[in-house]
Amino acid sequence: MKFLAINGSYRENGLNTKMLNLVKNEFLKEGHEFKSLLLKNFNIKRCEACLLKDLKECTPQRCFSLGDDFENIANMMKEADGLIFATPVHWYAPSALMWNLIERMTSLENTRNKIIQGKPVAVISAAAEDGSQSAITNIIVPLIHMGLFILPFGMTYYSGKEEDKETDEYLKRIVRNMIFFASQNSIKKHSWW
Repeated sequence: MKFLAINGSYRENGLNTKMLNLVKNEFLKEGHEFKSLLLKNFNIKRCEACLLKDLKECTPQRCFSLGDDFENIANMMKEADGLIFATPVHWYAPSALMWNLIERMTSLENTRNKIIQGKPVAVISAAAEDGSQSAITNIIVPLIHMGLFILPFGMTYYSGKEEDKETDEYLKRIVRNMIFFASQNSIKKHSWW
């Protein structure tokens, strides 16, 4: 199976990358593919809020026509069996890079076939101080509305620490649970909408 992580950090070698490297090693040990995207390396234009103008205007095709990297990322999300979103904390919220992607993802769920529905998702975060739970919750709510499944124990964070054995164990648990959930064919084939 294929798993995809989306890293909303502006730092290439920050704590989010460290967590995703641990996750990558766990997926590879289990014989699965894993890819991590650093959003700062992609050109993703701002959402044009076409949904507010006319619900029928907010489509993947319109969003893809903006001539940026969003279609490529959307296709990788569609092909993945599970997704992990990783963000630093910026004033108790996800990074602007992450939030911009989530706004653009609205077009993926605003279709009859709900392009990414039913996929298992985990959200991880790193903060210098406080705010990880708030940032994670800000991401989870729209993802649930998009038809994605938040895994049991599907969130964890580093908070002001370089080393956190408990968080490392949560990351390993996320990988195990995601592999299990993604392998359930009856869940994959069900039309949740």
